[in-house]
Amino acid sequence: MSDALIGQKLGQYEIRMLLGKGGMSTVYLAYQPSMDRVVAIKVLPREFLHDETFLTRFQREVRTIAKLEHLHILPIYDVGEVDGVPFYVMRYLSGGTLADLIDSKLPDMQTILRITGQIAGALDYAHERGIIHRDLKPSNVLLDNSGNAYLADFGIAHFQAEVSATDGSQVVGTPSYIAPEIVRQGEEITHSVDLYALGAITYEMFTGDPPYIADDPTARLMAHVLEPVPSVRDFDPNISPAVDAVIQRCLAKFPAERYASASEFVRELARAAEAGMPTLELPPVMDDGGPTVVASSAATEDTQPVTPVEPAPPPGYAPYYGPPPGYRPRYEQEEEDRPRRFRYGGCLVILGVILALLAGMVVSAFALTEGDPLSLMNVLTPIFTREPEDGASEQEAGGEPLTGSDAAEFEGGEPIETPEPGDEAAAPPQTGSSTRLAFTSNRDGDYEIYTIGVDGSDLQQLTDNDTYDFDPDWSPDGTQIVYVTTIGGYAEIMVMDADGGNPRQITDNREIKDTDPAWSPLGDRIAFSSDRDGDFDIYTMRPDGSDVQQVTNGEFDELNPSWSPDGSQLVFYVQDPENLGMTDLYVVDAAGGQPRRLTENDVLDQWPDWSPDGTLVAFTSAQGQDAGRRAIFALDLTTGATRQLTDGAGRDDDPVWSPDGQFIAFDSDRDGDGMFDVFVLNVATGEIHRVTDEDGNDVAPAWQPGR
Repeated sequence: MSDALIGQKLGQYEIRMLLGKGGMSTVYLAYQPSMDRVVAIKVLPREFLHDETFLTRFQREVRTIAKLEHLHILPIYDVGEVDGVPFYVMRYLSGGTLADLIDSKLPDMQTILRITGQIAGALDYAHERGIIHRDLKPSNVLLDNSGNAYLADFGIAHFQAEVSATDGSQVVGTPSYIAPEIVRQGEEITHSVDLYALGAITYEMFTGDPPYIADDPTARLMAHVLEPVPSVRDFDPNISPAVDAVIQRCLAKFPAERYASASEFVRELARAAEAGMPTLELPPVMDDGGPTVVASSAATEDTQPVTPVEPAPPPGYAPYYGPPPGYRPRYEQEEEDRPRRFRYGGCLVILGVILALLAGMVVSAFALTEGDPLSLMNVLTPIFTREPEDGASEQEAGGEPLTGSDAAEFEGGEPIETPEPGDEAAAPPQTGSSTRLAFTSNRDGDYEIYTIGVDGSDLQQLTDNDTYDFDPDWSPDGTQIVYVTTIGGYAEIMVMDADGGNPRQITDNREIKDTDPAWSPLGDRIAFSSDRDGDFDIYTMRPDGSDVQQVTNGEFDELNPSWSPDGSQLVFYVQDPENLGMTDLYVVDAAGGQPRRLTENDVLDQWPDWSPDGTLVAFTSAQGQDAGRRAIFALDLTTGATRQLTDGAGRDDDPVWSPDGQFIAFDSDRDGDGMFDVFVLNVATGEIHRVTDEDGNDVAPAWQPGR
């Protein structure tokens, strides 16, 4: 039945391809003509209709779940039954699952805090409404192209198990993430079972495997009840004892010993991690042209943002920056290489007693599988996160930092000295007629648009609302600013006057993301990125949102367009989904055509910006940098040579040229406090001047046009 649906219609939905099968369902990619959108359809077995009350109950359950309107809960669009096939329709996400992310590369601390924060917000929102997930696992955490997390399958697994059960003993959940009280049976099931699963998922993000591993599902079930909670420090002793203690409490054997809410768990995890790798908060929908920030549960009015405090590091603390050297992801490991945290010897003796007492549970437990249906909702598209990339230190394609006579030759000036890392010039840059920057900041909570003088004076807040506003760009005459805002969890493009007045929305495409706006030099077009056709492509439109024209239509995601000075071409970057740490720069005619590749490296090259004289493209790259660091480079379009412009003292991102071409503004966490600030680089001298220095992230700078 599964493959027979491909090419057919299920009601109004045109089934296009099989995304995958699980033990209880099959997931398809489908097209909904009435809404002109791509969706995911989960189809349940026909045999579920053996109970005449099933369909009514199923529809009621799904509709209840569909009322969970939270930014990080996967929306359910429809539910129905056609020719004996029950199904429900969900939003389609092409970024894969958390399981895919863990398999490809262990997340670093910032990614862990971001994802757990988003999951926690969704869980607390559902728990407050009396809904328990019951089957939380990495494959039920879907990711969008910006790496934001969405929970799927709320309550569905429990409902399916109830319908299909043939005896009175039911163990609902996946063995690797199931709470002990579910295994013990006879105990009250509360929202705490989801907190336990969240702890197990967090453990897996640190180590690559769930807490208890055994080939036999029954042995794995009993380990949750009998075995001591394992330590993440057994995997990597550099993980702090404080972080380990937070995870251990979340995995406590009894609900009363765990945290009261998922958000409390994440707050404690953030506090424990703060000294070495502070939490960064980012918009829930990110413009891939700004540093990835943590989209926390603050995205809705029902939850509070994860706000780390400034604790003293615990004894023996060492900051966690990701997996230890030599770590191999699970798909590269041989079976005998992988850790086994379930101790078979003594526990098997106890198992005999427990099995005798819980015979009914064992019968049901043997029937459990590792069913992973939603992990199959993955299409080869990238996960856009702004986290450190592994392997960057081995890249030899990039040049050395621009210093001495090399710098003089490149710039046509006298030899210079590049400041030591962190040695920012005290004097503000002399920028000719352009003295002001627009930027995005979450210094007051959510992300808003600000402007500031390049000397750090005259800060002005332009937007102040309940949405996330980010990625500003000035019109060529300096009278307007285009930017991105989130509306109902999706990204739309706005234009406002330069003083923040008269904001108006110029795109209105629900359930897609329009982002990365860039005003053309003549002011007659705005280039932007949009996933309206499934993946991200480059488009242009008039400043009022009309006359939308598609420029690129590549196989992968194309992002962050920047205009050539004459307005005839656009430079942008493309990410290869086969390698999440590899992106390259391309250029294309603004009217469309075949893009031309500019860089080809094994690391990321991102966020390009065309110089005012048209000869150079500044961009962010991990070429030749230590893991977790990035520098600003310049590509000479006449020779193809690249030069490193900043010292790579941190993560230097989002370079933009000043109108006179003498300076580059960028954002960076180079000062070591874990927050991004705005800096200005004097290209000729290498001096770096700090513009902002506040609590929060100041990112995505844009120069006011010269007057």
